[in-house]
This record gives sequence, structure tokens and C-alpha cells, in this order.
Amino acid sequence: MILYLRQPVLLWAVLAAACCLPLACSGSDPDPEVHPVWGEVFLNGEPAAGAVVHFHPVDKDEGSPAFAVVQEDGSFQLSTYGTNDGAQPGDYIVTLNWCDEEKVDGEMINGPDHFGDRYSTPAKSKLHATVTAGENVVPRFDLKE
Repeated sequence: MILYLRQPVLLWAVLAAACCLPLACSGSDPDPEVHPVWGEVFLNGEPAAGAVVHFHPVDKDEGSPAFAVVQEDGSFQLSTYGTNDGAQPGDYIVTLNWCDEEKVDGEMINGPDHFGDRYSTPAKSKLHATVTAGENVVPRFDLKE
């Protein structure tokens, strides 16, 4: 009879622990709020289709980086935690990389950067953007060689 009573108690204890497990494993800080960000990148008046755009927070302790790939029409939409979800409010240094890939002897090789590495790192880039609460349209990056 004692075993019969213990089994339901044990079962309920296991079920209660299983129900509480997601609470213990979930982070206390959900992803910070992000806002939609759109923009355009052009080089010599032509869309920089395939270029990679990165937004690096000026204050590295106060934000997460965001990124996008420039589309055929020159437009991009930033992603931070999910596809096209946007970026956190704040000031950013913008980097751009645009290299063609070529397969050589079965290995993918990056060609030279179409921007001449002028915007490839936060230390080199002079491009800046600010994201605010709400929808954001970044002024067009209209670059020249």
C-alpha cells in the first residue's frame, strides 16, 4: 500500500519539476526592443547588390550589432535577433563589405572589396547612422570609388 501512495506523489513531483524547468532555463532578460531600419547602398550610382551592411554600436556596452545584405535594388533591411526585425535605438558605426566569391580548386575565394576596404572595419569607416524608436529610414549611402 505504501508503494501505491508513493508512486502518485513521485509522479506529481516529477510533473511539477518539469513544469518549472522552462522557467529556470529561460533568461531573465528577453531580447531588447528593436525597431525597423531600412536604407540603401549605392556605389557610383549603381545598387551595391550583395554588399553586407553591419551596424556596430558606438557604445559597445549599450547595444547589439545588426546586419543586412543589400538587395538588387540597392535596399537593405536590418536584422538583429531575427530576420528583418531591425536594430536597437542608438548610434552606430556602419561598415560595408562587398566581395565577389569565386570557386578555385573546390575552395571559395573572396575577391577584392568593391569599396576598396574603406568601410570594412569600424576603425576605417566614417559612415554613421542613428536608430530611434519607431520606423527608421537611414539616409542613402551613395558612395564613389
